[in-house]
Amino acid sequence: MVDNTSRDDGIVVQQAIVDDIPELVRLRRMMFEAMEGHGSPELDAAEVAWKAYFGRAIPAGEFHAWLAITPDGEAVSACGVVIDQHPPTPDNLSGRIGYLMNVVTAPEHRGRGLARRVIQAALRWLDARGIRRVTLHATDMGQSLYASLGFAPVSNEMRLKR
Repeated sequence: MVDNTSRDDGIVVQQAIVDDIPELVRLRRMMFEAMEGHGSPELDAAEVAWKAYFGRAIPAGEFHAWLAITPDGEAVSACGVVIDQHPPTPDNLSGRIGYLMNVVTAPEHRGRGLARRVIQAALRWLDARGIRRVTLHATDMGQSLYASLGFAPVSNEMRLKR
């Protein structure tokens, strides 16, 4: 899916394919570096795992992503989606939940609406598939963007880490 809407910046949003894995990995690493708390050895090992995951999950239709691409062909923003299947609930009869992740924009391209564009492309894609419930985990930097798109905080999640 390509966002062919007219933009002064020449940047297009397109759905990622297997050939885009190096860009997805590069941007994902950039995201984790911005969040801090992970050293180079950890991220180097993670890159190997990300390449393997994307190499399997994209062709299998288990992971979907959108990239903002400059006229020079550089991916400068990304948004990923995984669809989780849960038992149906009264307000979500399909039980399908879209999970947004991997939202990142290169520092030199921030503040130009690129993260919004890739997220909106992902939301349109989910909507076309009848998936109306979408969740994400927001960083402090992303909270205002997500709120402006209609996301609201929930406070009942708990996590066990072993």
